[in-house]
Amino acid sequence: MRSKLIQPLLFCTLLLVFVPLHAMEANAQEREVSGTVSTATGEPLAGATVRLAADAETGTVTDIDGYYSISATADDVIIISFIGYQTQEILVGDRSTINVVLQLDQQLLSEVVVVGYGVQTRSDLTGSIASISADEIANQPVASLDAALQGRASGVFVSSPSGTPGAGITINIRGQTSLSASSEPLYVIDGVPVISEDLSGLFSGGQATNSLADLNPNDIASIEILKDASATAIYGSRGANGVVLITTKRGEAGQSNIGFNMYTGFQNITNQIDMMSSQEFLGMMNDAALQDNRDLGTDYSSTHVSDIWGFDPNDPDLQNTRWYDEIFRTSAVSNYELTASGGSENTRYFTSLSYFDQEGVQFGTGFERISGRVNLDTKVTDWLDFGTNITVNRTVQDRTINDNSLYGVVINTLAGDPLMPVYEADGSYADPFNYFGWWMLDNPLLIANEYQRFTRTVRGLGTIFGVATITDQLSLRSSLSVDYTSLDDEAYTPIISRESVNAQRNGFGNFGTTQDFTWLIENYLSYVNTFSGGHNVNAVLGTSFQQSNRNFSSISAQGFPSDQFLKLSVAAQVTSASTSGTSWGLASYFFRGNYSFDDRYLFTTTGRLDGSSRFGDNFRYGFFPSASVAWRITNESFMENQRIFSELKPRISYGITGNQEGIGNFASRGLFGVSDYRATPTLVPTQLSNANLTWESTRQLDVGIDIGLFDDRVNLSADYFIKTTDDLLLNRLIPGISGFSSVTENIGKVENKGFEFDIRGAIISGRDLTWSSSFNISFIRNEVLQLEVDRQVLNDSHILAEGHPIGTFYLIDHEGVDPQTGNMLWIDENGDGVIDSGDRRIVGNAQPDFYGGWGNSFTFKGFDLNMLFQFTYGNKIFNHSRASYENLGWSRIGIPGIFPLPDGNNHRLANDRWMQPGDETDIPRASLTNKNWREYSSRWLEDASYLRLKTLTLGYNFSPEFTQRIGMRNLRLYMQGQNLLTFTNYTGLDPEVNQNARNPLVAGSDFGTHPQVRTISFGINIEF
Repeated sequence: MRSKLIQPLLFCTLLLVFVPLHAMEANAQEREVSGTVSTATGEPLAGATVRLAADAETGTVTDIDGYYSISATADDVIIISFIGYQTQEILVGDRSTINVVLQLDQQLLSEVVVVGYGVQTRSDLTGSIASISADEIANQPVASLDAALQGRASGVFVSSPSGTPGAGITINIRGQTSLSASSEPLYVIDGVPVISEDLSGLFSGGQATNSLADLNPNDIASIEILKDASATAIYGSRGANGVVLITTKRGEAGQSNIGFNMYTGFQNITNQIDMMSSQEFLGMMNDAALQDNRDLGTDYSSTHVSDIWGFDPNDPDLQNTRWYDEIFRTSAVSNYELTASGGSENTRYFTSLSYFDQEGVQFGTGFERISGRVNLDTKVTDWLDFGTNITVNRTVQDRTINDNSLYGVVINTLAGDPLMPVYEADGSYADPFNYFGWWMLDNPLLIANEYQRFTRTVRGLGTIFGVATITDQLSLRSSLSVDYTSLDDEAYTPIISRESVNAQRNGFGNFGTTQDFTWLIENYLSYVNTFSGGHNVNAVLGTSFQQSNRNFSSISAQGFPSDQFLKLSVAAQVTSASTSGTSWGLASYFFRGNYSFDDRYLFTTTGRLDGSSRFGDNFRYGFFPSASVAWRITNESFMENQRIFSELKPRISYGITGNQEGIGNFASRGLFGVSDYRATPTLVPTQLSNANLTWESTRQLDVGIDIGLFDDRVNLSADYFIKTTDDLLLNRLIPGISGFSSVTENIGKVENKGFEFDIRGAIISGRDLTWSSSFNISFIRNEVLQLEVDRQVLNDSHILAEGHPIGTFYLIDHEGVDPQTGNMLWIDENGDGVIDSGDRRIVGNAQPDFYGGWGNSFTFKGFDLNMLFQFTYGNKIFNHSRASYENLGWSRIGIPGIFPLPDGNNHRLANDRWMQPGDETDIPRASLTNKNWREYSSRWLEDASYLRLKTLTLGYNFSPEFTQRIGMRNLRLYMQGQNLLTFTNYTGLDPEVNQNARNPLVAGSDFGTHPQVRTISFGINIEF
């Protein structure tokens, strides 16, 4: 022990002696070196960093006149840097004055952007494209890459309808374009259009699974979002909803890198509804009886309900179950990743292996993924390059029933009777039918723990490609890609559940499989040439052939001997079994031509011819063209001497794209089904044919401008667009005498138009401190222009009407609460003296007035701080849940005077209800009747606007000197928070949820939907 203490003491003593002597020797050779730093036009650069190469801690910044002064020796090399300019390194030598001229960093202007079947420099773009770097989404504790895009790009609305681990994310680029087909964008990973739909056949309410959660977000190098027709027309019949291009990481020639990244943390729900205690619940029920005495003339006692139920509200030992505490928990999330990359001049590689595990905050949920990737590039000869991208992933999603099912976990918790315990004295689950409140159909913890629902997926995505250089200007790329998914669904409803008991099934289960095999063959020529006189040409011409084959199987059984045996082989009876399959194909021919003159006038034209097996014989092929033009004004001679604009580029584009997603593969065909006649199999016609069925077509005009200010320290993009979709794929109702109820046709029209702005700037760029900020905001108006039948009532809360947006609410309206009686003032819309469904009217919609995000990044020496705020404003949400937990005592199926049986417990908001004449409140009086309760009324329509601190990351990067001493290349520690703060007036669990994630027509409803989660995580990045 003594020797261990002596060694560091001796080391410190030597430092104290040696360092001052060394410093004195160095100071004897040092002298002041000064000068100015300016641009090529002579403009002084204030804030440029000047430091010594040998000592990163010694440095200074230039003043307002570009002047600097630094102590240096003759052997020192000084490094001068400034954002947007090329860094210079200069040997001091015998000079004492060194004036430096920094050149504009053309790499920034020449930033390469993936545009589909090729790349372009950002300065040459004529279309509207948003870029998101790997650093912006790296190491975020989310299951899928699309969740990491929220708030990061203008015109891109990303919402998480459910906090269920692995649940689907909704993305709309420049609005919803379709009514029955999909409005989701096309995802292209390393040039391969991939499946992003919900392949699971397991019912879990209104939420979809997420095929993109099969992929590891940390493998991504960059994301480009194509928004206007000029950018998306290269994908023709699948570009109407925008395109998300995802490029994964690749190796670089040079020293090999081995990296280890991991984070671990915990999660909980962002908000919990504060429900009444048992005492408050009984007090409200007794008050409901007293208020009925005042208004209805009844003669109930002050303890009418509690006496009937047999409870004393003042009993200190009264059972008080907080049901949200029982179904939600603090859960763990973690991710571990090992990467290796590098290579030589001829061969480069990138490999990764990762494991992601998210325990759900609600009991019975979770998500687990293991994924591996290999990306390889090799130069076979001087004229031939070869490469491959391969990723294999396995995911397991543990799911429960929730919204849109009466047996959902959260739904049954909404009305949880606080007087009911979780377990009985014998350890069995308490049965809600033995307590008070009719809404609970089963014990929610039983549903979460004892129902078994799993979705297991194995997915492989691979590409093999070759690039042949025919001439210096012409190359040919050929590729073969496959996207294979094998998915298993397994579910079991236990014997002890109410659902099983009520159906007299003694337990029931089902098992299903989905297998999808998609192949893609593409060949395209790329031509790049520069001609004398400032003419530049970049062109692509190619073909694409894609086919998908999908097979399904399912089997259901009932009658299990025990809840210990879950496999269908032990069931007493197989109730159903089936197999089926389907397929589709797409043959395409495409081109794109880019022309620029003198780097000032830019032109792009694009076209794609698609032939789809989904459409009728008469319109199987469709052509989708686009054209765009841009003018780089800053390259004009009359702009040479100005010092404000580093980029000024107005642009305009127009084009047509299509949509074929969201309909059946045989929607245009006349179909037959199998039936039986006198126990003999026979064919029965089930669908009418339509030889004229074709794509939805979206015409889009975009007018935009890109601006760079003060040598690109500030960059602004602004766009105005009009996006009109017609020939909508809808079912037309036909006379029943035909034997059919409808036929799929091209009818209807929808329009989206609006403004979007994106601004980014380097606010501070000092030696020790930097601050960059970005802000985007979008204003989009959606409107249904034409329908076959106007004012189609979709359900009890929504309508589809011309002149109104998708997701319009149609509800009974009110004028508040009468301060004298405490009763709701319902609006008798049709004037018949009765308040019922005939009094519904349009009262709002689920579309936001605007949305966006605000990000800030700070660095101070080795520390970095990044934060992102995300917001929406003006959208409404129908809080159907609140209709259950703010019933104010209504006895839906009980007998008010004899045995009142309310929906269930109430939110503590009910404490603000009307109590006596003169009270001003928006919550009516309590009542054992439904006089003040209308399930589908605007009373439950709320403002869903919110501002959310989406991510906050604080990290520390150790200095190169330290990491080299310990044998590492890089070392970073960080902590991160996600969904830390949410500012909203919404009274539900979360303003972002949507019980109907699969159907945008009825968007904006919340009925027992799993809320978002708050995550705190700690991580480390190591590179060797």
